[in-house]
Amino acid sequence: MTLMLIDDDVPMLEYVEYLLGSLGLELQLVASAFSSEDALEQFHSVLPDVVIIDIGLPGMDGLELADAFRITKPEVRLIFLTCYEDFHYSKRAIQLEADDYLIKDELSPEQLKSSLSKAMSRFKSREELLERYSFRQAIERNKEVLKQSFLKQLLSGAADQENTLEFGQRLGISWKHPYLRHGFIHMDAASVTERYRYKDIPLIHFAVNNIALELSAGEASITPIMSRDADIYLVWNVADPDCPGTGLTDFMQSVLDKVAQYLKITLRGFYSGASAPLRNFDALHKTLMESRDHNFYQAVTPIAALEEQANFGQTAEWRGDKERGMLSLALEEGQAAWIDLAVNQWTQQVTADRLLPRLVKEACGNFVRQMAFEAGGLAEEDFFTQLEQTVHIREAAGLTKRELRNLWRQHTLAPVAAEEKDIRLQEVDRFLEEHVDQMVTSTDMAEHLHLNASYFSRYFKKLSGINFTDYVNQYKMNMAITMLARPHETVENVAYTLGFSDRAYFSKVFKKYSGRNPSEYKAGPVEESGAEE
Repeated sequence: MTLMLIDDDVPMLEYVEYLLGSLGLELQLVASAFSSEDALEQFHSVLPDVVIIDIGLPGMDGLELADAFRITKPEVRLIFLTCYEDFHYSKRAIQLEADDYLIKDELSPEQLKSSLSKAMSRFKSREELLERYSFRQAIERNKEVLKQSFLKQLLSGAADQENTLEFGQRLGISWKHPYLRHGFIHMDAASVTERYRYKDIPLIHFAVNNIALELSAGEASITPIMSRDADIYLVWNVADPDCPGTGLTDFMQSVLDKVAQYLKITLRGFYSGASAPLRNFDALHKTLMESRDHNFYQAVTPIAALEEQANFGQTAEWRGDKERGMLSLALEEGQAAWIDLAVNQWTQQVTADRLLPRLVKEACGNFVRQMAFEAGGLAEEDFFTQLEQTVHIREAAGLTKRELRNLWRQHTLAPVAAEEKDIRLQEVDRFLEEHVDQMVTSTDMAEHLHLNASYFSRYFKKLSGINFTDYVNQYKMNMAITMLARPHETVENVAYTLGFSDRAYFSKVFKKYSGRNPSEYKAGPVEESGAEE
């Protein structure tokens, strides 16, 4: 197995390399780097199995590098080195499924050997699992193609249903009861792309189908069939057309739970409340497909009955011009928070208007195309495919935010300046960016960081020199100043956009942190001396 070392502290790099020689592990050091740029280049060249990486690198830090490595080689094992025992680092290391998180001052040969042995064992286990899985996949894929052919014959309305059912029996599909009920399990694309790449989606789709097949083995009346998109189509064979749907919903829940456990993604289940005899199979399937978007604005629930009818608005007078301006500001100001503000505001409006889902998806796609054009970047084509298949406004919004943030990073991120804000505050800033339209409290932040609220308040004050409320208000007032500088912007809208329900309270906070009233700022800039007075 191969190993790569990354640390801008050259003596530390040499010390770890020295320790490796005495550990007796079947591990070959293939690359060492002391800068993030060199590390990226060497990683793509040698593709190591294990990486020991310093978190506090200049430029891209170790956590950002690890993200980039996982995109190129998802199975790479990670061991982080740091000078600090810090909540920000440990939380992100956990999210990246690191094998260990080592403090440099406490590093010993025994500790290093234990961490490397664990990483090597996990890498080998994953390789063996992938080999077995690939072999099984090759066998099962042909069966899935035949099952899709079986479904196609049923939907064609062919007169010879008896032969079609015999074909199904050879595939293990045996429907003994006279009625069928339909449903489908949908892979939430926003959830999938948080953890996997677009090109991994077909494999994840196949894995979800395998889990559904395993669980249906003990429930012969439920037949899962992979669809051509990212869904699993379900057919439930029942004796009584009026029976409650618990058999199907319980099965869906078991699939959702197991997928969440093993693949760490979110699924949603939908089912039709109607049953029909086999001769009406095609009509029932058509109704199900036409109802896919009917729950687009409903409260998010893991499993839901599809609405039979949905009243959507066909047009929207509010076409998102203000949101487009916010996306432009995200690039101009280098502030990713504008992305969340824009998409959240758009989402709230179209939800209130119940805009036709097709038009919502079209608008989200246009937001991404605009950002790609202004950033001089390229949006991933698979984004538009997945966006088209979304079944809920929250899924469409989450997927859109992810793609906009990727384009923003391509355009905005540059090597970190030496005087940049303490890295331990960056997780706080990220959370504020994503929730800038809400009133974030220290309790909210502490829960996000999995810390005791009292401890977090003391820790934050010591770290930043001010209390958390002042920090949040100053963050928001800086954004308010930028917003108020725009022509035709109103104080009311700025207050609402930044999470203030009361204009008077917003004005009071604004004056406290800027020294001026919002309305005075709208009148134009003042002289420096006047601002000080």
